[in-house]
Formats: sequence, structure tokens, C-alpha cells
Amino acid sequence: MKIDYKKIMNLKRDIRLETVSRDNKEYKLTIYGSIGGWFSDNDADTIRRKLNGVDADVIYVHINSGGGSAFDGVAICNMLKQHKAEVIVHIDGWAASAASIIAMGGDKIIMPSNTMMMIHQASTIEYGNADDFEKTAKDLRKIDTALRQSYKNRFVGTEEELIQLMKDETWLTADEALALGFADEVVNEIEIDETQEEEETDITNIKEDLVAKYAAEAQEKNKQKQEPIESNMKRFFLNL
Repeated sequence: MKIDYKKIMNLKRDIRLETVSRDNKEYKLTIYGSIGGWFSDNDADTIRRKLNGVDADVIYVHINSGGGSAFDGVAICNMLKQHKAEVIVHIDGWAASAASIIAMGGDKIIMPSNTMMMIHQASTIEYGNADDFEKTAKDLRKIDTALRQSYKNRFVGTEEELIQLMKDETWLTADEALALGFADEVVNEIEIDETQEEEETDITNIKEDLVAKYAAEAQEKNKQKQEPIESNMKRFFLNL
């Protein structure tokens, strides 16, 4: 999938927290546009200030973002995890890069069938000599190790498989995210702003193999759960 990073950074930024129930026990947190960066209010500190003192039972987090600062993403993810409220994440359009990390902070992640998620390794811009670039490469590998922790609790596969998915800069449909553990529920599609659509290209990586592998495993587990029930029902009818 071809990524237009200029389009990502130019998306309208919007972070809002608003109550959606009369007793002020349910809130909606909207996170749209790029995360963090210079001159941006779409950052972890803004989220911290908005959530400070919020006594909610449920917080619905709506995400439509191409990502941004990895560290802001990690910080927001941890804030959501630490909040006493049940956090239900809705992917309204896409949750790419740092935005996918934020999504991992939800107790439940819901993706309409026409939405997407993207995970990848950390990246940056460097200027300097060979020593500078070598140090930056070492730092990025450390950051990648830290970022993997945000996905590990949900990912159904091995760490080696997760590492490869991040190396491949993997785009996931809602069904694929569900199969790999990055989403809990796929619901009916919603309309996506045309500015979010990207041109698709054929990319060969391990994603298709992993989705098929873990989707098949999930079906087998469901089949095994169902067999004792059917067996008991047969014995019941035989005893009548």
C-alpha cells in the first residue's frame, strides 16, 4: 500500500473529550489527525489534561489517524490502560503507526469492516556522519523493542512473527486484525473520508500466512468447544 505521508500530516487534528450520558459516567474521546509533533495539541499531555479527574465508567475512544510520535502514542496507550474506566476503542477510519499503539490501550477494540490498521518499525530523519547514523540505528532498534510490548499482549502469534510483521510495515483489514488479535469485533462498515483512502499495491509478506494460520486455529478451538456440547446433547436424547 502506497503511503502519502504529506497527506497524513495534513489531516485535520482534533482531540475532544465530551460526556455522552446524563450521569456523566460515559465519555467519548476523539483522536483524529497526526499524533504529537511540533506545534500540535494532539499529544499525550493534552490527553492527560483532558482525562485528569474524569470519573467515568466507560470511555469510548474514536480513532482516525495515520500516526505520528511513537512516544506520544505509547504514553496515551498507557494512560488509557491505567484509567479505571472501561475503555472501548472504535477505529473510525484508520489507526496507523502510533495510532495503532494508542488503540492497544483499549479493553475492547472495534473495527468497522471498511477500516484498517497498520503496524511498523520506528522511523526517523537523521543528519550527520556515520557515527551519528550508527547510533540512530541502535536507538531505533531499542525503540522497536519497546513498541513491540504494546502489541504483544494482544498478538496471538510468536514474537518472531510480530517482529516480521513490523518489518513488513503491515496493513491489516478489520478481519485480519481480528484474526491476529489486534481487534475484538468487526462491525458493519461506516463511510470513510476520501482523504483516508490510499492506492493499494501487491506486497508479498507473511501477513497472509499468519492470518490464515491463526484464523484456522480459532475455528478449530471453536469446533473443539462445540463437540462436547453436541456429544452431551446426543446422550441426552438417547436417554429420553
